[in-house]
Amino acid sequence: MDGAHNGRRYGAGDTIKVEIVLHHRANLREVRAIFELKHDKSAPPLIARGQPRLISERGVDGSVVSRLEAEITLPRAVTPGVYELARISFETAGGRLGHLPEDEGLTDIPRITFEVVDEPADTPDVVDIILEDN
Repeated sequence: MDGAHNGRRYGAGDTIKVEIVLHHRANLREVRAIFELKHDKSAPPLIARGQPRLISERGVDGSVVSRLEAEITLPRAVTPGVYELARISFETAGGRLGHLPEDEGLTDIPRITFEVVDEPADTPDVVDIILEDN
């Protein structure tokens, strides 16, 4: 699997941050980046969530550009393997749910992947220990 994740390796408890820039007209309440295990679609997806922040004024057509930082903390029971961005979903301020279809929204951007690795089976070593005085 080397190279498939571009050197990005994480384990349970790590937080993964994804920055997304969107061009849109509706006011967005939340955006989700959904990652699926590349070789086992039956594994639960990992979902990074974030709220967009405007970085442009509204254009003549009513559109704006927003940036968001979505993040997910990997759960204890995360399945190891290479995960790939499968889709981006959104919720508008008016409550409409939708997603960018893979054939429209994600074809022009490079595939974002990362690897989840098993937790090491080591025991911590004590480097120093001090009894604090009150």
